[in-house]
Amino acid sequence: MKEKSKGLLWGALIGSIAGSVAALLLAPKSGKELREDIASGARQVGDKVQEVAGKVGEQGVHLIGVVTDRAEGVISDIQAWRNQKEAWAVSDQEGIAKISSFKNYDPVDEEN
Repeated sequence: MKEKSKGLLWGALIGSIAGSVAALLLAPKSGKELREDIASGARQVGDKVQEVAGKVGEQGVHLIGVVTDRAEGVISDIQAWRNQKEAWAVSDQEGIAKISSFKNYDPVDEEN
């Protein structure tokens, strides 16, 4: 999740809590009604926190999947590059062996 999204999410959560508390404390109600409203507000905040936590968890799982897929792609690219490098090294050694076999070649010996 991007930092901007996290900040927005936290801001909305804190703002809703502060607004609920301010509304409850400034409303002209009896003590019993105020306690009931506070309990109700606390339950609502708890529900929102659980909902947000679930969404963050889902996005975390998705993000882990994306990172895993990309890491596997990078690993396979590196392995392919290593295999190609090893194949070039073997090919270069074979080329050197062929060139060195021509080094002692004498066309005059072929005529005899």
